[in-house]
Amino acid sequence: MRSLHEAGDSLVAVAYLDEDGPSFLGSGVMVAPGLLLTATHVLDELTSLEKQPIFMTFLPTGARGWLAKERRNSIRDSRYEEGEANPSDLSLVSCTLNSDALDDYPLNLGILKVCLPLVGERLWAFGFRHGHVENGIASVSPIVSSGLVTAAFPQGRGERMPAPCIEVAMDTMGGMSGGPVVDSDGNIIGVVSSSFDGGPSYVTLIWDALFYRIGGTVPALMKYQNVSLLTAKALGLSKIKGSYERKPWGDIILTMTEDEMELIKLSSEPSAITKAHKFLKDDQLEEFIDNWGNNLEDAVSEAAIEYLESPSSSPIQKFLGAAGVPLECLKTIQYFSATDFEGVEDPEVYSSEQLNEQEIKLGYYFELLTVDWEIHVSEEDYDAHKMDFDRHFYNHDLKDGMVCMSIYQRCLFKADIVFNTETTEFSDIKFVWMGIRIPNK
Repeated sequence: MRSLHEAGDSLVAVAYLDEDGPSFLGSGVMVAPGLLLTATHVLDELTSLEKQPIFMTFLPTGARGWLAKERRNSIRDSRYEEGEANPSDLSLVSCTLNSDALDDYPLNLGILKVCLPLVGERLWAFGFRHGHVENGIASVSPIVSSGLVTAAFPQGRGERMPAPCIEVAMDTMGGMSGGPVVDSDGNIIGVVSSSFDGGPSYVTLIWDALFYRIGGTVPALMKYQNVSLLTAKALGLSKIKGSYERKPWGDIILTMTEDEMELIKLSSEPSAITKAHKFLKDDQLEEFIDNWGNNLEDAVSEAAIEYLESPSSSPIQKFLGAAGVPLECLKTIQYFSATDFEGVEDPEVYSSEQLNEQEIKLGYYFELLTVDWEIHVSEEDYDAHKMDFDRHFYNHDLKDGMVCMSIYQRCLFKADIVFNTETTEFSDIKFVWMGIRIPNK
């Protein structure tokens, strides 16, 4: 998106209908089929007017119209008012096509980039001017503005802009709010949030959007309960550049360049920067895994199975419930066991912290590739829920009025573990997060 021509119909006009026809309030950008980004305050203004948003994209022979299904943004606790929270000015909207598809024109999508633009870097903002209505016809004009980055706010800029944002020495006109802001390669780094007459303008970066989950509206996304932009990317439906990694437990790690990290340090309050728990350096961690990795895997595998079989914590209902087994079936279980068939997969020490001279606390992620849950229910309960049991369980065996059957899962864990460097023993294993991988159907 290096020009209005390249932007095409990825550039979105945010409008509403009244008795005179459509009125335009802001802008946005289409980033995946049925998914667009815009400014939260534009959507909030429509809410205050008690109007439903209409999203319009323009092509040589007509326009496409989209209606909102859901919207998502993030919130951060107020620094000044206890119990209050402030929304990010970046919203992800899922929408459905409500007009002629104009099949001769493929859907144009913006390319996202996760980064922190450096001071002095030139950026471009795209959007639409406020249009007026004359004789029932609305006029709308696309516009481009450009300027240099003058400041960065990685922790946000006050209560009104609590998410990561930047200041750019450019003038953005009314109606451009929510429009995409791009770098010299045309990658979208944020959206227009606010401005002063003559500049500067403030741009909310796209970072938060990676965390949003929303209901999809196209067939490829609708089969998932909630999707993210990273899900869309994995399916080939969106493009996201930058150095980032989504962890299985939901965290997203952004890796910045040295220059970006230096700007973050210079632009942040010292109290806002926390040192990572990384007592073991990369070479030390590699040596630790070489020496004690197998022992660590044995310790966590044994602890995980012990936890899964614990009657006090009742994890079986959480794990099997997450796989879709109805609660009515789970309540009938009279006995169960869990067996680790294939050991630990994909282990990762993601943090290390020295507790004292002898002990190191490790943050450890691992997966048990195949956990075999074996359950026993009465024949009567089995018959009452036969369809559900047969859909989820295997290897049914009837004996002495009890039905024994199995289900297999790939179970995921995060744990805190203490390693004693003198005794070389692992202890105090505490599970802080658990999940399962649901197989593709």
